[in-house]
Amino acid sequence: MIQSIFIQNFALINSLNLDLSKGLTILSGETGSGKSIILDAISLLCGKRSDRGSLLDKDKLCVLEATLIINNKGKNIFTDHNLHYIERSIIRREISHSGKNRCFINDHLVTLSVLNQVMSNLIDIYSQNYSISLKSEDKQLELTDKLSGSLNLLSKYQKIFTSYRQLSDEILIIKEGSQLSDMEIDFLNHQIQEIESLNLQLDEKDKLESDVKILENSKDIIESLSNAYQYLSNENGILSNLSKINSEINSLSVSSPKIKEIKDRISVSMIELDDLSDSINSFNQTIEINPESLMEKSTRLDNINSLLVKHRKSTIVEILELLKQMKIKIQSSLDFEEIILDKKNQLNKIEIDLNKASDLLTKSRKSIFHNFKKDIESYLKKLGIKDPVFNISLSEKDHYSNTGKDSVSFMFSANKGSDPAEIHKVASGGELSRLMLCISYLLSEVDDVSSIIFDEIDAGVSGEIASLMSDMMKRMSLEKQIISVTHLPQIASNGDTHFKVYKKDSQNRTITQVKKLMYDDRVHEIAKMLSGKKVTDISISNAKELLTT
Repeated sequence: MIQSIFIQNFALINSLNLDLSKGLTILSGETGSGKSIILDAISLLCGKRSDRGSLLDKDKLCVLEATLIINNKGKNIFTDHNLHYIERSIIRREISHSGKNRCFINDHLVTLSVLNQVMSNLIDIYSQNYSISLKSEDKQLELTDKLSGSLNLLSKYQKIFTSYRQLSDEILIIKEGSQLSDMEIDFLNHQIQEIESLNLQLDEKDKLESDVKILENSKDIIESLSNAYQYLSNENGILSNLSKINSEINSLSVSSPKIKEIKDRISVSMIELDDLSDSINSFNQTIEINPESLMEKSTRLDNINSLLVKHRKSTIVEILELLKQMKIKIQSSLDFEEIILDKKNQLNKIEIDLNKASDLLTKSRKSIFHNFKKDIESYLKKLGIKDPVFNISLSEKDHYSNTGKDSVSFMFSANKGSDPAEIHKVASGGELSRLMLCISYLLSEVDDVSSIIFDEIDAGVSGEIASLMSDMMKRMSLEKQIISVTHLPQIASNGDTHFKVYKKDSQNRTITQVKKLMYDDRVHEIAKMLSGKKVTDISISNAKELLTT
């Protein structure tokens, strides 16, 4: 259940805090007042993609936050995503004008995908867009799976289907690219021999480059190192002078911590410089002026660099990996028939499992058709359609898909004597709204979601039908939290809590605000719905009557 919604710096909302409760909550207000903004904010908290252009102040952060009371039924979705479950959970989303977007569940940073998966198990939103999507066969199949409790079977099927599709793609790639001609095999063998003939070593290139530089500059290096050694070690060198300094300090009879520190530092310096002198001399002994060695190493380095350029690689590691791939490619081509046969055998085994999973899915879906038809027709009659006909047509595709081999289509007729047809061909706006309410009513009995939001689901209906829809929402609110954005007085009067959304001019800017209505305010708001902007005594009386029935 949604306990509260906080919206800051979003569209026309500067800052808004909405405290919600159980039962049926009504959101009403004039067209353009900002009702849809609140619904958009909730949709963003449910994982909808954001539009950074919707920020009120581009220099400030947009913050959306929902406090949810989550029962134990919702605990599993937290566990599935390694999230800490708290009964009173905080969902937060931050959006900046730069496009930076962060989502949190109980202060744990999550991806938009995880946010969507978690919230879709807690909140359902039915909007006019949802009514449109109800016309699509994909949405009809999704609803069938929810109502029939087939989602677990679908998940198992999809895991097998993923393996089936990956292996099918693998076979196709092998067929298209792995069977080489004799000419292609000869060319690859030539390249392999060329690489192997160099007998490459992993760190060889770096060492060759260093050796070549030293050999190219050997005369200068020998001269410089010899001079450095002399500066350190001859009679007037640094070591000799440092020894004299050491004698002077040692001759001091005064004892002090500072003098001792100087003595120690001189001793350390002498040891270090003596070691440095030996290192310079030793290294200098290894340097040789050797034109033959320079030629040999330069030639090998050129050969390696040419090979790298030829194959568009930058390191010996990459060349050795290419060598490995070439050998595998040749072997795969030579063993092509055997590999394909093995892959096809694997595919056949997976297809047996896939077919079983598909059959179980089809059986599960068909199991609800009779009751689904009966319940929908019953509820549609209660909503004022006298002779509704509702059927579910299931046909088998000629191929496996991510949702099985079934194609589902909802067939509908609202008129006596008319043959049912696909709902996108025959259902009017009002009929579609009623159909969607009936389906959501059935789903509410099997779904674990705790909150259901209806965004002007009453579009295209009025009068007695609106009252009947309101009664259905009221019954749903006994088990679920229902939030209804409405413009109809029959639905608004049935609410346990009523909020009015309105615009207000503030600091040279129009902003959206929300007010919780008490009884007198509710009477006035419902009277406006009944008679328009001009509230009359008759509309006041009718509003009071609606609130008491």
